[in-house]
Amino acid sequence: MTRKQAIQRRDKLAARLPGLAEVLRGSLLERTVHHSSGCPKCARGEGHPLWVLNVNYPGGKNRQISLRRDQLPQVRLWLRNHRQVKKTLEAICELNQLSLRAASSPRRATRKKGRDSSAPPSTGLRRRFSCRTVGWLVGRLDAAGGPGSGR
Repeated sequence: MTRKQAIQRRDKLAARLPGLAEVLRGSLLERTVHHSSGCPKCARGEGHPLWVLNVNYPGGKNRQISLRRDQLPQVRLWLRNHRQVKKTLEAICELNQLSLRAASSPRRATRKKGRDSSAPPSTGLRRRFSCRTVGWLVGRLDAAGGPGSGR
Protein backbone atom coordinates (compact mmCIF):
# COMPACT_ATOMS: atom_id res chain seq x y z
CA MET A 1 0.00 0.00 0.00
CA THR A 2 1.41 3.39 -0.91
CA ARG A 3 1.53 6.32 1.46
CA LYS A 4 -1.12 8.12 -0.60
CA GLN A 5 -3.44 5.10 -0.52
CA ALA A 6 -3.00 4.77 3.25
CA ILE A 7 -3.89 8.43 3.77
CA GLN A 8 -6.93 8.19 1.49
CA ARG A 9 -8.21 5.10 3.27
CA ARG A 10 -7.57 6.71 6.68
CA ASP A 11 -9.53 9.83 5.73
CA LYS A 12 -12.39 7.69 4.42
CA LEU A 13 -12.54 5.77 7.72
CA ALA A 14 -12.40 8.98 9.77
CA ALA A 15 -15.36 10.37 7.84
CA ARG A 16 -17.39 7.27 8.76
CA LEU A 17 -17.01 7.74 12.53
CA PRO A 18 -20.34 8.18 14.33
CA GLY A 19 -20.92 11.28 16.45
CA LEU A 20 -18.67 11.00 19.49
CA ALA A 21 -21.35 12.48 21.74
CA GLU A 22 -23.40 9.30 21.27
CA VAL A 23 -21.04 6.62 22.58
CA LEU A 24 -21.26 4.59 25.75
CA ARG A 25 -18.78 2.14 27.27
CA GLY A 26 -20.00 -0.86 29.20
CA SER A 27 -22.07 -4.02 28.96
CA LEU A 28 -25.81 -4.43 28.88
CA LEU A 29 -26.99 -7.13 31.26
CA GLU A 30 -30.38 -8.64 31.97
CA ARG A 31 -30.80 -9.57 35.60
CA THR A 32 -33.65 -11.10 37.54
CA VAL A 33 -34.52 -9.62 40.93
CA HIS A 34 -36.19 -11.84 43.55
CA HIS A 35 -37.95 -10.27 46.51
CA SER A 36 -37.38 -11.91 49.88
CA SER A 37 -41.06 -12.36 50.73
CA GLY A 38 -44.60 -11.29 49.92
CA CYS A 39 -44.45 -11.47 46.13
CA PRO A 40 -46.29 -14.37 44.46
CA LYS A 41 -44.21 -14.07 41.27
CA CYS A 42 -40.97 -14.33 43.25
CA ALA A 43 -42.41 -17.18 45.34
CA ARG A 44 -42.90 -19.17 42.10
CA GLY A 45 -39.24 -18.54 41.24
CA GLU A 46 -39.95 -16.27 38.27
CA GLY A 47 -38.65 -13.00 39.66
CA HIS A 48 -38.67 -9.61 37.96
CA PRO A 49 -36.50 -8.95 34.88
CA LEU A 50 -34.25 -5.88 35.09
CA TRP A 51 -31.84 -4.36 32.55
CA VAL A 52 -28.54 -3.01 33.86
CA LEU A 53 -25.64 -1.13 32.29
CA ASN A 54 -22.43 -2.44 33.83
CA VAL A 55 -19.27 -0.30 33.52
CA ASN A 56 -15.89 -1.56 34.78
CA TYR A 57 -13.27 0.81 36.18
CA PRO A 58 -9.63 0.32 37.13
CA GLY A 59 -9.05 -1.34 40.46
CA GLY A 60 -11.83 -3.87 39.96
CA LYS A 61 -14.59 -1.36 40.58
CA ASN A 62 -17.93 -1.63 38.77
CA ARG A 63 -20.83 0.72 38.35
CA GLN A 64 -24.26 -0.68 37.58
CA ILE A 65 -27.02 1.58 36.35
CA SER A 66 -30.60 0.29 36.27
CA LEU A 67 -32.35 1.03 32.98
CA ARG A 68 -35.98 1.45 32.01
CA ARG A 69 -37.25 -0.48 28.99
CA ASP A 70 -37.66 2.72 26.98
CA GLN A 71 -33.93 3.45 27.43
CA LEU A 72 -32.78 0.11 25.93
CA PRO A 73 -32.77 1.12 22.22
CA GLN A 74 -30.73 4.25 22.96
CA VAL A 75 -28.26 2.37 25.16
CA ARG A 76 -27.84 -0.39 22.54
CA LEU A 77 -27.15 2.22 19.85
CA TRP A 78 -24.58 4.03 21.99
CA LEU A 79 -22.84 0.75 22.88
CA ARG A 80 -22.75 -0.19 19.17
CA ASN A 81 -21.29 3.24 18.34
CA HIS A 82 -18.59 2.73 20.98
CA ARG A 83 -17.56 -0.59 19.43
CA GLN A 84 -17.56 0.99 15.97
CA VAL A 85 -15.40 3.91 17.13
CA LYS A 86 -12.87 1.53 18.74
CA LYS A 87 -12.59 -0.58 15.57
CA THR A 88 -12.31 2.47 13.34
CA LEU A 89 -9.66 4.10 15.53
CA GLU A 90 -7.61 0.90 15.50
CA ALA A 91 -7.76 0.78 11.69
CA ILE A 92 -6.80 4.47 11.46
CA CYS A 93 -3.81 3.87 13.76
CA GLU A 94 -2.63 0.99 11.57
CA LEU A 95 -2.95 3.14 8.45
CA ASN A 96 -1.02 5.97 10.12
CA GLN A 97 1.78 3.51 10.94
CA LEU A 98 1.88 2.41 7.30
CA SER A 99 1.97 6.04 6.20
CA LEU A 100 4.88 6.80 8.55
CA ARG A 101 6.82 3.76 7.38
CA ALA A 102 6.28 4.70 3.75
CA ALA A 103 7.44 8.28 4.39
CA SER A 104 10.45 7.45 6.58
CA SER A 105 11.98 4.62 4.54
CA PRO A 106 11.96 5.62 0.88
CA ARG A 107 13.16 3.12 -1.67
CA ARG A 108 16.71 3.56 -2.76
CA ALA A 109 17.07 4.99 -6.23
CA THR A 110 19.11 2.26 -7.86
CA ARG A 111 19.36 1.89 -11.58
CA LYS A 112 19.04 -1.58 -13.04
CA LYS A 113 20.94 -2.62 -16.13
CA GLY A 114 19.03 -2.01 -19.31
CA ARG A 115 16.77 0.57 -17.72
CA ASP A 116 16.15 3.81 -19.56
CA SER A 117 18.52 6.33 -17.98
CA SER A 118 16.26 9.22 -18.98
CA ALA A 119 13.51 7.99 -16.62
CA PRO A 120 13.18 10.05 -13.42
CA PRO A 121 14.56 8.44 -10.25
CA SER A 122 12.12 6.81 -7.85
CA THR A 123 10.71 9.06 -5.13
CA GLY A 124 10.22 6.16 -2.74
CA LEU A 125 6.54 6.93 -2.23
CA ARG A 126 5.41 4.14 -4.56
CA ARG A 127 6.76 1.48 -2.25
CA ARG A 128 4.05 -1.05 -1.53
CA PHE A 129 3.32 -2.45 1.92
CA SER A 130 1.06 -5.38 2.55
CA CYS A 131 -0.83 -5.13 5.81
CA ARG A 132 -3.32 -7.89 6.33
CA THR A 133 -4.37 -6.34 9.63
CA VAL A 134 -5.57 -3.13 7.99
CA GLY A 135 -7.37 -5.03 5.24
CA TRP A 136 -8.99 -7.27 7.83
CA LEU A 137 -10.11 -4.34 9.98
CA VAL A 138 -11.48 -2.39 7.04
CA GLY A 139 -13.30 -5.48 5.80
CA ARG A 140 -14.80 -6.04 9.24
CA LEU A 141 -15.95 -2.41 9.41
CA ASP A 142 -17.61 -2.72 5.99
CA ALA A 143 -19.24 -6.04 6.93
CA ALA A 144 -20.50 -4.62 10.24
CA GLY A 145 -22.49 -2.02 8.35
CA GLY A 146 -20.92 0.86 10.19
CA PRO A 147 -21.93 4.47 9.66
CA GLY A 148 -21.48 5.47 6.05
CA SER A 149 -21.27 1.93 4.71
CA GLY A 150 -24.71 2.08 3.07
CA ARG A 151 -26.42 -0.41 5.37
